[in-house]
Amino acid sequence: MRAWLDSDWLRALGYALVAAAGVAAYLRERRRAAHEHDLWPTFWLLTAILYLGMAIGRTADLADLATKLGRHEAIVGGWYAHRRKFQAIAVGSVALLWLATVSIALWRVPARRRRYLPAVLVAVSLMGYAGIRVISLHQVDSVLYRRHLWGYEIAKLVELFGIACALAVTFWQPRSRRVSASEISTAATTVPTADAPRATSTQVSTRQRQRAASARLGRAATRE
Repeated sequence: MRAWLDSDWLRALGYALVAAAGVAAYLRERRRAAHEHDLWPTFWLLTAILYLGMAIGRTADLADLATKLGRHEAIVGGWYAHRRKFQAIAVGSVALLWLATVSIALWRVPARRRRYLPAVLVAVSLMGYAGIRVISLHQVDSVLYRRHLWGYEIAKLVELFGIACALAVTFWQPRSRRVSASEISTAATTVPTADAPRATSTQVSTRQRQRAASARLGRAATRE
């Protein structure tokens, strides 16, 4: 059981399932888009492509390959002994990029697109986590790969948790509330028209003229 949970194939399968869920969400929203104009089906298609690429990368272990290539370049370039300074800068840059992306998404995404925010946040977090793993800073690796929780590496548990969250937010999609014809009719009858303020101001002016005329008649009667 432990060997199965520790395998790269399980995580690759998880990414593939998220990609399939993204395609299903795309097809579902494409059918509903004619009646619900706030939907953006293309988002789920792009999400499916992203997770399919992550599944392929996990299957081919591209992250480990990228780490080895970076180590080789550091040795050839003669800065391997000082690599941790550059790795720390890279990790900090990834963290700042993640924070900036999340902040912009929360601040700038319009209300009609906020249904996609959970999927965006999970995808950005998984990509940032993958980037930190590729950088392979010693202090970070000592936590991810040398410490265990319930007998499993923290790195694998974090990734599996992220995949589970991605699958959940892709399957769960809040439905837009459809407005019935009776509600539209009721709203139309209760919406004030442009003539309403004019009618009110006309009535006020008429009452003011009536009061002024009454006052003039009263003064004329007093003089007599």
